[in-house]
Amino acid sequence: MRDCLVMLTKTFPFDKGEEFIENELPVLAEKFEHVFLIATSTADNAVQTRQVPQNVTVYHIPASQVKRYLPGAAARLLFSPSMHGFIERDELKQAHAKLKSWAFFYYFIAKSEVLFSICRRILLAHRMKAYDGITFYAYWFYDVAVVANQLKKYCPAQTSKAVCRAHGYDLYQERQPSGFLPLRPYLLKNLDAVYPCSENGTRYILQHWPAGKGKVHTAYLGTRDYGLGPVPREDCFHIVSCCHISPVKRVELLAQALSLLQGSGLKLKWTHIGDGDTLKELRNFAKEHLAFMETDLRGALPNQQLMSFYQSTPVSLFVNTSSSEGLPVSIMEASSFGIPSIATDVGGTSELIRTGETGQLLPADLTPEALAKAIRDAASQSAEKMAAQRKACRAVWEQSFQADKNFAAFAENILPF
Repeated sequence: MRDCLVMLTKTFPFDKGEEFIENELPVLAEKFEHVFLIATSTADNAVQTRQVPQNVTVYHIPASQVKRYLPGAAARLLFSPSMHGFIERDELKQAHAKLKSWAFFYYFIAKSEVLFSICRRILLAHRMKAYDGITFYAYWFYDVAVVANQLKKYCPAQTSKAVCRAHGYDLYQERQPSGFLPLRPYLLKNLDAVYPCSENGTRYILQHWPAGKGKVHTAYLGTRDYGLGPVPREDCFHIVSCCHISPVKRVELLAQALSLLQGSGLKLKWTHIGDGDTLKELRNFAKEHLAFMETDLRGALPNQQLMSFYQSTPVSLFVNTSSSEGLPVSIMEASSFGIPSIATDVGGTSELIRTGETGQLLPADLTPEALAKAIRDAASQSAEKMAAQRKACRAVWEQSFQADKNFAAFAENILPF
């Protein structure tokens, strides 16, 4: 029997972003006869920057195209009290509570309907009836999940599924300016399965929407095996951070903490990988306050170059200072190379880090002083303790976060038959 996968992303494989899909897509392409990959929010002049397997057909929808159709889609919703059947009574009351919430509902549903219309036109150009089974897979528990479900409704195949993953901003309501996420009841009722990337995410969904029980299943992401990294040098404590510089990542906290270690007697080096709007300000801070140590704030690297960096560079410690997370792939990557981590205890991070064994968890509201102390303590450990942590990091990764094993199991679960 013939099957295919329709996968909805934000920008992948165009430009930057969603790098973690690079490890998953080849596994999905092996399981499915064909994959239609639609990036739903790209730049007008989007450039495909990642290669895909031969049986993957790629499309992209410019964000500007969606924006052009939004006013009309929103206007049509004004004449539907239930917003075309998407909203149930309790959620409607919640939306009416705040003007910002109500506006977000209109935007969210209007955008979902516009995306659905465009995606459907893309697929109609192909002989979808030729497939006996089709899975519609949204990478985010957001507007693309609505699109996946709507596409399933019009699916010509004998068997079909609509599923999605759930990560961070698309899962935790507190991360939204309005304080909630639309259409959770609708999606949990109509999707065949929702796959949070952490146990914490699964618990969160079931705590807030218990009716989703039976459809919500943890599915860890994973990273490839590049072996252990070089043993850290004893004469230099090398700290690495890796993320896009944004308010939620709070990289400035790490910079401030390191500035407090001047005069500590430690020989320190800090490498940051990742860019963002405030990278220039971060470099200026380092120039002014971190002249006593070596810094390398190099900006973004393609994932393959990042892996090569870890393979060839002795790293003592990885640091993540986020105020909110799903399950950080950056820590998975570091763990696979045997690098201990200090990170905030947010989202599913505690599923990666075990204090005293593979690093240290700190409160989400940590201060530069608390982070500086944790770094000082980590740098002061014996060589034997550091070696034991490296071994434990690798063991946790091998047990739970190997890409090939995790993605193969996920692909098997979402097959349409």
